[in-house]
Amino acid sequence: MRKLWLLLLLILAACQNTPTNSTPTAFPFPSMTPGRVLHVPLPTMFGIPLDGSGLSNPATAVAMSNRPTATANLRACPGQNPAAVLEAAQNTSTAQAAESIVRYLNAGGNADNLTVFLRENWNVLGETGFARGDLDLTGEGSPEIVVSYGGGNFLIFGCIDGRYLMRYEASLGGGAPEMLTIGDLNLNGVPELLFSSQSCSDEETCTHSTQMLTWSAQNGRFINLLGGAITSETAPTIEDIDADQISELIVRMTDDGNADTGPIRTGFTVYDWDGVNYVRSITQLNPPRFRIQVIQQADEQFGAGNTSEAIALYNLAVDSPGLENWYPDDEAALQSYARYRLMLAYAFMDDPRLLANYQAILASAPDPAAAPVYVAMTDAFWNAFQVTQNMNSSCLEVQAVISARPEAANLLNRYGTRSPTYTPGDLCPF
Repeated sequence: MRKLWLLLLLILAACQNTPTNSTPTAFPFPSMTPGRVLHVPLPTMFGIPLDGSGLSNPATAVAMSNRPTATANLRACPGQNPAAVLEAAQNTSTAQAAESIVRYLNAGGNADNLTVFLRENWNVLGETGFARGDLDLTGEGSPEIVVSYGGGNFLIFGCIDGRYLMRYEASLGGGAPEMLTIGDLNLNGVPELLFSSQSCSDEETCTHSTQMLTWSAQNGRFINLLGGAITSETAPTIEDIDADQISELIVRMTDDGNADTGPIRTGFTVYDWDGVNYVRSITQLNPPRFRIQVIQQADEQFGAGNTSEAIALYNLAVDSPGLENWYPDDEAALQSYARYRLMLAYAFMDDPRLLANYQAILASAPDPAAAPVYVAMTDAFWNAFQVTQNMNSSCLEVQAVISARPEAANLLNRYGTRSPTYTPGDLCPF
């Protein structure tokens, strides 16, 4: 009995020293079923400690958690291929030429080799053509390919989705466009590109067609800041004439004229930045060089009702020794015409200088038969005006002289295509 009791005590002691269960403690979590509780063990988690513990360098945790995700470079251009060749184009002035250039660039061609092909294979560059691949005109990180060749063709190619596409095309006619300047002319952070193509009808008569391009991120394309091509005798220049750090476009008019055009006023026109485009700001003409130019300007002012301004110009045509004659007989014919027009202006304004002017006309033509027709027109007006004091009836008498002597208008209409055309009614407009 005693032994049995001892064995029972040993068994009870062994039960008290039973090892604990290694299974994780279950925690209650709310289940989706009302009134029920789901008991689940927490799984063992693996990860990078935010404090960097367990790593040789705690900064490794930050670097590993901030690894960038790779993004496709849509502006990447095709890889270079020295073996790429520009194919022949049947007509270099059509869209086929641009397509050939695109295929060449996408095959791995570059601007330097393109220049060689355009010059030697297509023979279209001339003295001013080029192909350049060093200009990032859009600011998107990859340079565009800019091509200029004969026919006034100006093309810009850029990479999109890893391939070249044509981004701009202009065909101005004439020779290969010349790059005049490139830079941020209006300080808006985007470069402007100015180019011009020259066309010549003969050795003396040439014109320039000019455009100014810039990239518009808002529109996603290149735009012309001049609104279209401007035409000029010489290529425009870029100057900051008003010292405001914004460059102006200057178009100078230097041609005095020829037998076809007649005399032409020289001067310059300024195109200035208005915040959106370059627009014509002012045209400044130089003083007239030829007597007929002063006469034409005076007639324009007279017709516009600026009689006092017209009188000053007519007197200049009569008295200025510095004015040149376009034709040898200009001095006698145009001075008598200017005095005749002064008579009309003085009569219209009831100016007391009317009589002295009439006497000066008679004194300048001692032989009425050899005098220019404007002396006879002066007599006809004067005689009628003394009787009627009416401008209209006096002009009717002048028109009778003009009908009999058509040289009255012909002498004024011989100064070329750039000069105004006179009708009999213009010569006595009352």
